[in-house]
Amino acid sequence: MNIREDLKQLQTGVPELRKFGLMVGSVFAVLGLLFLWRHKPYYPYLLWPGVFLIVFGAVWPRALKWIYLGWMGMAFVLGFVMAHLILTLLFYLMITPIGLLARLFGKDFLSLKLDRTAPTYWLPRERKSRSPSEYERQF
Repeated sequence: MNIREDLKQLQTGVPELRKFGLMVGSVFAVLGLLFLWRHKPYYPYLLWPGVFLIVFGAVWPRALKWIYLGWMGMAFVLGFVMAHLILTLLFYLMITPIGLLARLFGKDFLSLKLDRTAPTYWLPRERKSRSPSEYERQF
């Protein structure tokens, strides 16, 4: 994965930049107003950037191009790291212990063990006669 290539493929036209400015600015402004309403001292750190993004998104969206690219670059990096971190933790903390316990107790989920006494490895299957109407509604 190359973040630079992903950033090059981003559309940075006026509609996309306007949508970014209005959407992200609205979220920041609403959070800033919520913090102001709750008398939190750090409300300006969200309110003023939100107002800035809303105003520039509505009036001059092209001015938000580099902010948008920085925001999306940070999102791509964060998404890449979190996806790999979550998948790694899932594998090593859940899948690996289950596999080790299954091996410890001799469980063969896929029936991969070689049985020299078996005449065949085919599994018998019950054949059902189906009417054509059953094929129309499969689920």
